[in-house]
Amino acid sequence: MRLQPSKHISAVPLYVKCSGIVLLILSMVFIVSCGSDTSQNAPGTPVATITIRFGQFSGSPTPDLNGFYCGGWATNTTPPYSMNGIEYIYGKFTQTVQGNPVGVNNAAAVATILWPDGSTQVENATTGSDGIAVFAIPLRPSAINHLVQIQITFTSGSETCTIPSAAYFTAIVASPTATNTAMPSPTTTSTPTVTPTGSLTPVGTGIPTITPTVTRTPKPGH
Repeated sequence: MRLQPSKHISAVPLYVKCSGIVLLILSMVFIVSCGSDTSQNAPGTPVATITIRFGQFSGSPTPDLNGFYCGGWATNTTPPYSMNGIEYIYGKFTQTVQGNPVGVNNAAAVATILWPDGSTQVENATTGSDGIAVFAIPLRPSAINHLVQIQITFTSGSETCTIPSAAYFTAIVASPTATNTAMPSPTTTSTPTVTPTGSLTPVGTGIPTITPTVTRTPKPGH
Protein backbone atom coordinates (compact mmCIF):
# COMPACT_ATOMS: atom_id res chain seq x y z
CA MET A 1 0.00 0.00 0.00
CA ARG A 2 1.45 3.48 -1.03
CA LEU A 3 1.60 6.19 1.59
CA GLN A 4 0.38 9.68 0.66
CA PRO A 5 2.68 12.60 1.72
CA SER A 6 1.27 14.85 4.40
CA LYS A 7 0.47 18.45 3.41
CA HIS A 8 1.46 19.77 6.87
CA ILE A 9 4.98 18.45 6.52
CA SER A 10 5.54 20.06 3.06
CA ALA A 11 4.40 23.50 4.34
CA VAL A 12 7.22 23.80 6.95
CA PRO A 13 10.15 24.19 4.54
CA LEU A 14 8.35 26.94 2.63
CA TYR A 15 7.73 28.92 5.82
CA VAL A 16 11.32 28.63 6.79
CA LYS A 17 12.47 29.82 3.37
CA CYS A 18 10.17 32.83 3.44
CA SER A 19 11.32 33.75 6.91
CA GLY A 20 14.95 33.50 5.86
CA ILE A 21 14.41 35.73 2.83
CA VAL A 22 12.65 38.39 4.89
CA LEU A 23 15.39 38.29 7.52
CA LEU A 24 18.06 38.66 4.85
CA ILE A 25 16.35 41.70 3.34
CA LEU A 26 15.99 43.37 6.74
CA SER A 27 19.66 42.73 7.50
CA MET A 28 20.74 44.34 4.23
CA VAL A 29 18.58 47.40 4.90
CA PHE A 30 20.04 47.73 8.40
CA ILE A 31 23.62 47.46 7.14
CA VAL A 32 23.09 50.07 4.41
CA SER A 33 21.46 52.52 6.83
CA CYS A 34 24.27 52.20 9.39
CA GLY A 35 27.07 52.53 6.85
CA SER A 36 25.78 55.71 5.18
CA ASP A 37 27.25 59.14 6.07
CA THR A 38 24.41 61.38 7.18
CA SER A 39 26.59 64.50 6.89
CA GLN A 40 26.86 64.13 3.16
CA ASN A 41 23.08 63.82 2.86
CA ALA A 42 22.27 66.77 5.10
CA PRO A 43 20.64 69.65 3.25
CA GLY A 44 22.98 72.52 2.49
CA THR A 45 26.21 70.55 3.13
CA PRO A 46 28.37 70.52 -0.01
CA VAL A 47 30.17 67.41 -1.08
CA ALA A 48 33.95 67.74 -0.70
CA THR A 49 35.75 67.38 -4.01
CA ILE A 50 39.39 67.86 -5.06
CA THR A 51 40.32 69.15 -8.49
CA ILE A 52 43.97 69.19 -9.58
CA ARG A 53 44.91 71.41 -12.49
CA PHE A 54 48.46 71.55 -13.78
CA GLY A 55 50.04 74.63 -15.33
CA GLN A 56 47.90 77.12 -13.38
CA PHE A 57 49.05 79.31 -10.46
CA SER A 58 46.65 81.48 -8.50
CA GLY A 59 49.11 82.88 -5.87
CA SER A 60 49.55 86.57 -5.10
CA PRO A 61 51.79 88.36 -7.61
CA THR A 62 55.01 90.07 -6.48
CA PRO A 63 54.27 93.74 -5.72
CA ASP A 64 55.99 96.34 -7.88
CA LEU A 65 58.91 98.32 -6.45
CA ASN A 66 58.39 101.95 -5.52
CA GLY A 67 59.86 104.59 -7.77
CA PHE A 68 61.93 106.22 -5.00
CA TYR A 69 63.39 105.18 -1.65
CA CYS A 70 65.20 107.13 1.08
CA GLY A 71 66.77 106.52 4.46
CA GLY A 72 69.01 108.10 7.09
CA TRP A 73 71.44 106.95 9.79
CA ALA A 74 74.26 108.00 12.14
CA THR A 75 77.61 106.26 11.85
CA ASN A 76 78.14 106.55 15.61
CA THR A 77 75.00 106.47 17.74
CA THR A 78 76.90 107.10 20.99
CA PRO A 79 79.51 109.79 20.25
CA PRO A 80 81.62 111.12 23.14
CA TYR A 81 80.64 114.65 24.04
CA SER A 82 83.09 117.53 23.74
CA MET A 83 82.75 121.29 23.35
CA ASN A 84 83.78 121.15 19.68
CA GLY A 85 82.37 117.69 18.95
CA ILE A 86 80.73 116.98 15.57
CA GLU A 87 78.24 114.21 14.78
CA TYR A 88 77.85 113.16 11.13
CA ILE A 89 74.42 112.12 9.85
CA TYR A 90 74.02 110.43 6.46
CA GLY A 91 70.96 110.31 4.21
CA LYS A 92 70.50 108.40 0.94
CA PHE A 93 68.02 109.01 -1.88
CA THR A 94 67.62 106.34 -4.59
CA GLN A 95 65.46 105.77 -7.65
CA THR A 96 64.40 102.38 -9.03
CA VAL A 97 65.70 101.95 -12.58
CA GLN A 98 64.97 98.60 -14.29
CA GLY A 99 64.55 96.95 -10.91
CA ASN A 100 67.82 98.29 -9.48
CA PRO A 101 68.35 101.18 -7.00
CA VAL A 102 70.29 104.13 -8.45
CA GLY A 103 71.38 107.17 -6.46
CA VAL A 104 69.61 110.44 -7.21
CA ASN A 105 72.23 113.08 -7.91
CA ASN A 106 71.98 116.77 -6.95
CA ALA A 107 68.83 116.35 -4.86
CA ALA A 108 68.08 118.82 -2.06
CA ALA A 109 68.19 117.29 1.42
CA VAL A 110 66.85 119.01 4.55
CA ALA A 111 67.59 117.61 8.02
CA THR A 112 65.52 118.71 11.01
CA ILE A 113 67.26 117.99 14.33
CA LEU A 114 65.03 117.60 17.39
CA TRP A 115 67.11 118.34 20.50
CA PRO A 116 66.08 116.97 23.90
CA ASP A 117 65.59 120.48 25.32
CA GLY A 118 62.74 121.06 22.84
CA SER A 119 64.66 123.22 20.36
CA THR A 120 64.99 122.38 16.66
CA GLN A 121 67.77 122.93 14.15
CA VAL A 122 67.64 122.77 10.34
CA GLU A 123 70.60 121.75 8.19
CA ASN A 124 70.75 121.65 4.38
CA ALA A 125 72.84 119.46 2.08
CA THR A 126 72.91 118.17 -1.50
CA THR A 127 73.22 114.56 -2.61
CA GLY A 128 76.17 113.34 -4.65
CA SER A 129 76.20 110.94 -7.57
CA ASP A 130 75.64 108.04 -5.15
CA GLY A 131 72.54 109.74 -3.71
CA ILE A 132 74.17 110.35 -0.30
CA ALA A 133 73.97 113.64 1.61
CA VAL A 134 76.13 114.33 4.69
CA PHE A 135 75.16 116.59 7.60
CA ALA A 136 77.75 117.82 10.15
CA ILE A 137 75.90 118.55 13.39
CA PRO A 138 77.71 120.29 16.30
CA LEU A 139 77.00 118.57 19.62
CA ARG A 140 75.02 120.31 22.33
CA PRO A 141 75.07 119.70 26.12
CA SER A 142 71.39 118.68 26.02
CA ALA A 143 72.38 115.63 23.95
CA ILE A 144 74.31 114.09 26.86
CA ASN A 145 72.51 110.86 27.85
CA HIS A 146 69.44 111.93 25.85
CA LEU A 147 68.10 110.80 22.48
CA VAL A 148 68.48 113.21 19.54
CA GLN A 149 66.31 112.51 16.47
CA ILE A 150 66.97 113.71 12.92
CA GLN A 151 64.27 113.72 10.24
CA ILE A 152 65.45 114.04 6.61
CA THR A 153 63.43 115.01 3.52
CA PHE A 154 64.73 114.77 -0.06
CA THR A 155 63.43 116.72 -3.04
CA SER A 156 64.30 116.21 -6.70
CA GLY A 157 62.06 118.00 -9.19
CA SER A 158 58.50 117.04 -8.34
CA GLU A 159 59.56 113.98 -6.33
CA THR A 160 59.75 114.20 -2.53
CA CYS A 161 60.78 111.46 -0.12
CA THR A 162 60.88 111.53 3.70
CA ILE A 163 62.81 108.84 5.54
CA PRO A 164 60.39 106.34 7.19
CA SER A 165 62.20 106.37 10.54
CA ALA A 166 64.31 109.15 12.03
CA ALA A 167 68.06 108.85 12.45
CA TYR A 168 69.24 109.19 16.04
CA PHE A 169 72.20 109.41 18.42
CA THR A 170 72.92 109.92 22.12
CA ALA A 171 76.02 111.76 23.32
CA ILE A 172 77.91 110.27 26.26
CA VAL A 173 80.53 111.55 28.67
CA ALA A 174 83.70 109.63 28.00
CA SER A 175 86.13 108.94 30.84
CA PRO A 176 89.55 110.58 30.41
CA THR A 177 92.25 108.26 29.22
CA ALA A 178 95.42 108.14 31.31
CA THR A 179 98.53 109.17 29.41
CA ASN A 180 101.87 107.61 30.24
CA THR A 181 104.62 110.28 30.53
CA ALA A 182 108.13 109.03 29.97
CA MET A 183 110.57 109.94 32.75
CA PRO A 184 113.96 111.18 31.55
CA SER A 185 116.83 108.91 32.44
CA PRO A 186 119.76 110.38 34.46
CA THR A 187 122.72 111.55 32.43
CA THR A 188 126.10 110.21 33.50
CA THR A 189 129.20 112.36 32.72
CA SER A 190 132.22 110.25 32.02
CA THR A 191 135.82 111.37 32.36
CA PRO A 192 137.89 110.40 29.38
CA THR A 193 140.85 108.17 30.12
CA VAL A 194 143.98 108.48 28.00
CA THR A 195 146.02 105.35 27.64
CA PRO A 196 149.50 105.97 26.23
CA THR A 197 150.59 103.74 23.49
CA GLY A 198 154.04 102.89 22.22
CA SER A 199 157.37 102.69 24.26
CA LEU A 200 159.60 105.24 26.05
CA THR A 201 162.99 105.97 24.44
CA PRO A 202 165.69 107.44 26.68
CA VAL A 203 167.49 110.51 25.42
CA GLY A 204 171.30 110.59 25.59
CA THR A 205 173.89 107.99 26.36
CA GLY A 206 176.32 107.13 29.13
CA ILE A 207 176.06 106.81 32.88
CA PRO A 208 174.53 109.71 34.71
CA THR A 209 176.75 111.43 37.31
CA ILE A 210 175.23 112.59 40.59
CA THR A 211 177.09 115.34 42.55
CA PRO A 212 175.91 115.67 46.10
CA THR A 213 175.45 119.16 47.54
CA VAL A 214 176.32 119.69 51.24
CA THR A 215 174.62 122.45 53.16
CA ARG A 216 176.05 123.40 56.55
CA THR A 217 173.74 124.59 59.26
CA PRO A 218 175.50 127.01 61.74
CA LYS A 219 175.23 126.22 65.44
CA PRO A 220 174.16 128.86 67.88
CA GLY A 221 177.05 130.75 69.58
CA HIS A 222 179.43 130.59 66.65
